[in-house]
Amino acid sequence: MNTKKEIKPYISWDTTAILEAQANYLIEIGTAKNTEDSWTMACEDQFLLDDQWENLLVDLTDKLNEINPDGYWHVEVENYGWRNISGQQDIEAVDARTFLSKILPATDCTFHVYIDESHPFKEIKIQNFHHDSPVGNEWYTILARDAFEEAA
Repeated sequence: MNTKKEIKPYISWDTTAILEAQANYLIEIGTAKNTEDSWTMACEDQFLLDDQWENLLVDLTDKLNEINPDGYWHVEVENYGWRNISGQQDIEAVDARTFLSKILPATDCTFHVYIDESHPFKEIKIQNFHHDSPVGNEWYTILARDAFEEAA
């Protein structure tokens, strides 16, 4: 993916951005009087991140099923982890929870999902940030497995 272009992600997961938006909202509606109080309230909201995560999963599942209802995917990764390795794998996933768990490392991640609708096979790219890739050099390219085989 050409990161020099200003391409808007289809969907993103960024807990800091979610908490910041909630903190700003709490000030805006008058529930919190200052930034410190609003951040405390946002961070103590037991349901905020869970609700946002579930919403992300629903939205992404719908899009994945639109692109590839059979759920067989071909995944390629560049700059994975601290060793910056590349690789590929085929996975089966009909829902976003399974899809993300089979692709992303099992750690706290911030990620952006891009979907290239102009690509003949609706290519999916994920830019991932985590402790072993703090600047987001980890990129996944995903195609429906049938589309990958057809393109090869």
